[in-house]
Amino acid sequence: MEVRDNQRFLSLYYQPGVVEMATGQVDPFTRTEPQRTGRGSAKSLGQVFTPPEIADILARWVVSREPGTILDPAVGLGHLLHQCWLLHASAEYLGVERDPHTFKEAVQCAPPKTKLICGDYLRLDAGWFDGIIANPPYVKAHHLDFGESDWRYFEERFGTHLDRLTNLYGLFLLKIWEDLAPGGRASVIVPAEFLNANFGTEIKERLVRSVRPAGIAVFDPRHNVFDQALTTSCVLFLEKGRPQGAAIHSVRARSVEDVRSFLEDLLAERPHPNAKGGSLYLNLAAHAPGEKWLNQILMPAQSKGHSLPRVVGDYFRCLRGIATGANNYFCLTPAELAAHGLGRQHCEPCITKATDVDGLIFTERKFAELVKQDRRCFLLNPQQVDEAVGAYLALGEKQGVRDRYLPSHRPVWYLPENRGPADIWVGVFSRESVKFILNETNTRNLTCFHGLYGKRDYRAHRLLMTLFLNSSAGRRSFFEVNRFYGDGLHKLEPKDVEAMPCPEMPSLSEQELDQLFERMLALDRLENGQRQGAIDQMLPELLAVRF
Repeated sequence: MEVRDNQRFLSLYYQPGVVEMATGQVDPFTRTEPQRTGRGSAKSLGQVFTPPEIADILARWVVSREPGTILDPAVGLGHLLHQCWLLHASAEYLGVERDPHTFKEAVQCAPPKTKLICGDYLRLDAGWFDGIIANPPYVKAHHLDFGESDWRYFEERFGTHLDRLTNLYGLFLLKIWEDLAPGGRASVIVPAEFLNANFGTEIKERLVRSVRPAGIAVFDPRHNVFDQALTTSCVLFLEKGRPQGAAIHSVRARSVEDVRSFLEDLLAERPHPNAKGGSLYLNLAAHAPGEKWLNQILMPAQSKGHSLPRVVGDYFRCLRGIATGANNYFCLTPAELAAHGLGRQHCEPCITKATDVDGLIFTERKFAELVKQDRRCFLLNPQQVDEAVGAYLALGEKQGVRDRYLPSHRPVWYLPENRGPADIWVGVFSRESVKFILNETNTRNLTCFHGLYGKRDYRAHRLLMTLFLNSSAGRRSFFEVNRFYGDGLHKLEPKDVEAMPCPEMPSLSEQELDQLFERMLALDRLENGQRQGAIDQMLPELLAVRF
C-alpha cells in the first residue's frame, strides 16, 4: 500500500477505545445494534444497515483484483468488511468508525485482525488502498455542524468547489476517490439524489472529468433497499486509472439480480446490451453534469427524446406553499372556529392537505364541501385583534406556539406569510400521478402544494397550462424534472416545475375561453384515466403537441 507522509494506517499504534484490533468473534449479520435515541442514535449519525445481498455485490467488485488492502471508511459493525473477508481473507483490513459505541461493538464483529480506528474519516490522512467498500452516512447538509472554514478545507482537499448543501455522503465519495490506489477498485452505495440535486453538479463534474466510474446502478424507486430510509439508492463501481474517454455505464435496476447482472458485465468488460433487458446501458459521460442524470436513467422509454419549445417558467412563477410552523393551531375546522368564537373574517380559506382536493378544477362548490365535512380549511389571518382573537392568541402563547421556530421568526408571530391564491396548484409529493389543479377560488395553500402564479394575467395561460400538465405530454415533461425517492415516491421542487418543458401558449378570444372552461368542467367530472385520454384528444387542436 502506498501511503502519505511515510505512514501506514495498518502499522499504527494501538490505544484502547481509539485504535484496536478486531477479534471477529461475532458475525455482524447476526448482531443487533443496541437501540439508542437522540443525538447518538443511528438515525442522527446517518447509519443504515446494508442488506447481505447488497454487501455481497459491493464486495465482489472490490475483491475482483485480489487487493492487498481494503478500507471501509464508515465501518459500523463491519458488515461490508466481513463480506469481503469471506471472499478474500488474505487482505489487510482497516475500518474507520466515528461513533464510540458502534466502534466498541465492531471490535467483536469486524473480521479478525482488522485494524479499527475511532475517528472522523474525512479528517484522517489515509494512505492509498487497493480496495475500498462503503455505505457512507446519510446526513443532510443542514444537520452538519460545518462552518465556512470546514467547507473551504474540504474544497482545498478535494480540489473542487462544493455547494454548501452537499450531503455528507458526497464528501465521503470524494475522499474515497482520493484514497483509492492506482488500479484499485471501490464500491459505494449512496442515495441517488445527488444525480439530480443542485449540490450534485460539482460531484458529477468530478465524475466526468477525472473519476470515470466503471458503472452506476440505480435502483428503481419502487425497490426500497433500506427499510430505515425512504430514498432511491445507487451503487457506484469505481476503478482508478480508467481512460479519460471511457464510458460511465449506468442501468436502472428493478431488483438486486439486475445489479448483479450489471456487475457481471462490468467484470467481464462487456457493458453492451443487457442480456435480460436487451437495451444498451446509458453512457452518463455523454451528458452534462448540470443535467438530471437520475431522470435520464429512470425515465420511461417513451419520455426520451421529448422536445417542446418552452418551459413552464416562461409563463409562471412557482412558489412553495405557506409554512405555518404549527398547522394544528393556525389551521382550523369550522367547528373549531365556532368553539373559539372566531369568524371567517379572522381567517383565509386554505387547503391544508393534498388529500382534500382532487380533479382538474377547484371551485367554490368544492370548498363548500370541505366546510360541510368540517375539514381543517381555514388559516388564521386576523386583520385586527378583537376579544375572540385575543383569547385565541393567548392560548397559542400558553401552548408555546409563539416560541416555535417559524412563528418566532415572523414579524408578527400569528400572521401567515403574505402569499396570495395560486392560479394552479402542483402536488409536491406523488406516486402514481401528480396533481395539477386549476384554482378558481380565493383559497390559499399550505406546503402540500406548490403554487403557479401567472407572470401575466392571461386566463388562456391558466386554462391551457392546466390542460397540458394533465395530459400524457405533461406527464412526460414531469418525468424529465421530478426527483425520485424510495418506495415509488416522487417529489417536485419549485425550480423543477419551472423547468418542465411545455408548448407555446396561444391567445384565445373571450368566447373561446368560456367554451374551453365549460369543456374543462365536464372533464373534471371524469375519472383520472378517462380525463387524461380526453385531454389528449383535445390538445392537438389547442396546442402544437403530438401524442
